[in-house]
Amino acid sequence: MTVSKDLFKQTVGSFPTGVTVTTAYAADGQVVGMTASAFSSVSLDPLLVLMCPAKDAECYSALTEADYFSIHLLAGDQGPLAWQFAKSDVDKTQGLSLDKGPNGSPKIQGCLAYLECRHHALYDGGDHGILVGEVRHIELPETDREPLVYCKSTLGPLPRIDAQ
Repeated sequence: MTVSKDLFKQTVGSFPTGVTVTTAYAADGQVVGMTASAFSSVSLDPLLVLMCPAKDAECYSALTEADYFSIHLLAGDQGPLAWQFAKSDVDKTQGLSLDKGPNGSPKIQGCLAYLECRHHALYDGGDHGILVGEVRHIELPETDREPLVYCKSTLGPLPRIDAQ
């Protein structure tokens, strides 16, 4: 049986995932980045995470060639930020408060969490790359906010469910 790309996209799009923005500095000093739900922890020793940028993304080369990159976990109220970094051919940093992490990667203020990663490896993943980073710095604000989730082409906060 042959599985169509549309059926595959519909199926995997039915699996709720967290939403991140990955950023780096391009060779010309500009901040580049993209919204991604393809993010996962990989290892505790060493501390590794992965994200999967599309090879045709305008920021692919800059993200995969940077010595350091940042992964921002988005909070439930940051849907507009996710959509801002999902667009092409725009200044994705317009209106944002940006700093630099301890190793010099871009840091967007106000996110649920910030991970600064050193490039560890890049693997082929078909039409995507599998970018593995060694986590060198983490910031987890003390505020208790719900994460942003993506499912069936919709972004929204994860509803709080009280344990019984």
